[in-house]
Amino acid sequence: MGRGWRDFFYFSKADRRALLLLSGVLLGVALTSVFFLWLSPPEPFVAVEEAPAGHAGFWDSLKVDTPRRGMPEGAVSYRQPSGRVVETFVFDPNTADSTTLLRLGLAPWQVRNLYKYRARGGRFHRPEDFSRLYGLTKGDYDRLRPYIRIADEFKLLSDLYPHGLPGRDSVPPRPRAEKFAEGTLVELNAADTSVLKKVPGIGSWRARQIADYRARLGGFVSVGQLAEVEGLPGDIGRWFTVEPAVGRLLYVNRMSVNELRRHPYLDFYQSRVIVEHRRKFGPIKTLQTLSLYEEFTSADLERLQPYVSFEE
Repeated sequence: MGRGWRDFFYFSKADRRALLLLSGVLLGVALTSVFFLWLSPPEPFVAVEEAPAGHAGFWDSLKVDTPRRGMPEGAVSYRQPSGRVVETFVFDPNTADSTTLLRLGLAPWQVRNLYKYRARGGRFHRPEDFSRLYGLTKGDYDRLRPYIRIADEFKLLSDLYPHGLPGRDSVPPRPRAEKFAEGTLVELNAADTSVLKKVPGIGSWRARQIADYRARLGGFVSVGQLAEVEGLPGDIGRWFTVEPAVGRLLYVNRMSVNELRRHPYLDFYQSRVIVEHRRKFGPIKTLQTLSLYEEFTSADLERLQPYVSFEE
């Protein structure tokens, strides 16, 4: 039992060296601290009864002689620099610089907001528009409103000339576009946009729609195809006749997917079917070959028929 207790406190030679080294380091730190404390004795405490004159002057510089509006009498404001005097005089908020605006009593952050508004192209067209300045109080607006003068270059024409521009009693009416008389017939494939615009119910935009669709088709083969142009009146076909003419054919045996899909009657998947069938089985001889694919209906093949060429 006694030998077990001695074994518990037994240290190897390496352990004893480590303990001795650690003890030496701790003893050295303690002696060094005592030595430096002995070299620099603490200074005697001196009580300061009042703040230095420089500090007092700093706090006094933050005060103003006159209290801000809404503050009780005798209160001190720390928001404005000492000596700032608010003035009122005629100004234009569209051209006033920062010095002018500060003299009028606006805060620096309000001046920055006004500069940002003008930098984005904002302008004050009437004195009342100045009330929209962010952060402007009603009291400040009522004080400054009588002194706001807007230059003529920033005013609205309706304010400058409420009865119309001088020398112009009225605006001449726009001439009406000439339209065809009832019963006139227009050849759909031969008419350009200037002729199409003379048809009642068709303006410049719709005339361009018809011409663009005709170019994509390659030409109209029936008046009924006008129903495929979005936005046209339902009875617009009564103004047209068609001499079927196809100026651009679909060469299904040599055109690429992108070339085929530009036609209004073919989408991407149908165009890909044509190209894949051609690659696997050779040239297409008849449109009935495409009826084997679910991408094509009989109606699709019927309207494609006038535009297809099987040349290789």
